[in-house]
Amino acid sequence: MCGRPADLVDHVQSHKGDPTLFWDWRNWQSLCAACHNRHKQRQERSQPLQDIRIV
Repeated sequence: MCGRPADLVDHVQSHKGDPTLFWDWRNWQSLCAACHNRHKQRQERSQPLQDIRIV
């Protein structure tokens, strides 16, 4: 994205604990940490907050 060397692997589509999607190399992209964090933060902000219930 920015031209810096990648230092981690990102999942294009969130795996949400699905091991098949987690290990599917077609769902991977290499990113530098700064781009990864910026991208994931943007995704998290666009999703509605979920209620957390303490029982």
